[in-house]
Amino acid sequence: MRILLVKLRHIGDALLMTPTVQALKDSFPDSEIDVVVRKGTEGILSGCPSINKIYTTASPEKSKRSGSSFWKDLQLLETIRRGKYDLAVEMGNNDRGRTIVGLSGAKKRCANTHVYQIARPWKWLMTHLGNSEWSIIHRAQADFLNVKDFLELPMQEPGTLIFERSATTAPPFALAPDKPLVIFHPGTRWQRKRWNESHWAIFGASLISQNHQIVISVGPDPEEIALGERLTQAIGAGCTSTAGKIQWQQLAWLLYQARLFVGVDTAAMHLAAATGCPTVALFGPDSDARNWAPWKTQHQIVRFKSDEVSTLQEVERMAAHFLALSKSPSA
Repeated sequence: MRILLVKLRHIGDALLMTPTVQALKDSFPDSEIDVVVRKGTEGILSGCPSINKIYTTASPEKSKRSGSSFWKDLQLLETIRRGKYDLAVEMGNNDRGRTIVGLSGAKKRCANTHVYQIARPWKWLMTHLGNSEWSIIHRAQADFLNVKDFLELPMQEPGTLIFERSATTAPPFALAPDKPLVIFHPGTRWQRKRWNESHWAIFGASLISQNHQIVISVGPDPEEIALGERLTQAIGAGCTSTAGKIQWQQLAWLLYQARLFVGVDTAAMHLAAATGCPTVALFGPDSDARNWAPWKTQHQIVRFKSDEVSTLQEVERMAAHFLALSKSPSA
């Protein structure tokens, strides 16, 4: 069976699809599973060996899309139609994804119509419409239900997120061999999701004084890089910033070594879950942990308001709990 999954969302959304990919592969071992995601999100899927091919379409950021994206989509559709898929499922709930599925030529062309009603002509292009209510559940579960509507899967829920250790590579800097590693991820393109910068500095300095080492993970955005530099200077010796220069497989390598991940609601938080790294997740006032919490990994959620200064002690307490567990012989 040839299966095509189309999910045109952001980086973290792509990774949340991996438990569904694995559920399909476990249920249909001889199947070939291809995916279509937004350009720039494909790297985080490099640790999921059950994906056969990854196709990309226009970037999720409209500012990065070019006038040629329409023609590139036509070329992609031609390639997809040659694939002769048995099943194509739209999982991103947007019209571009529905167009790709609807024109894919797959025998079964499927989309969910419960949360967002599908208008014509996309409704006419589908052969099957799903009716699962996914708005009030975790997005990893939502992806799973969006496929389970159309295929018999023996499991009732998806497994863990996937980024296999064998797919990771070491970053271009060395770690101190005798100090436990903690990963910070303070940056995000959405300011409302950011935790107080001085809290990061105080918390980081406290961990350094307890003989930990810290790597600050930041993306390639200049503002995030500047944030990483400021925090590195504020925290001092024993703290290193990735400076936006490492790839997802390198961050995954670090997370497999780390005792703890502390970060805001981003793709890096979901990658920490995929590696099984214990996580303290910081959720701002409009981040819905019901939909986006770390999936199937040890974690604690700290909710904060943008102007709140009282969460530092809560984060320190939860971090100490996980770090103590990691020292335990039974952990």
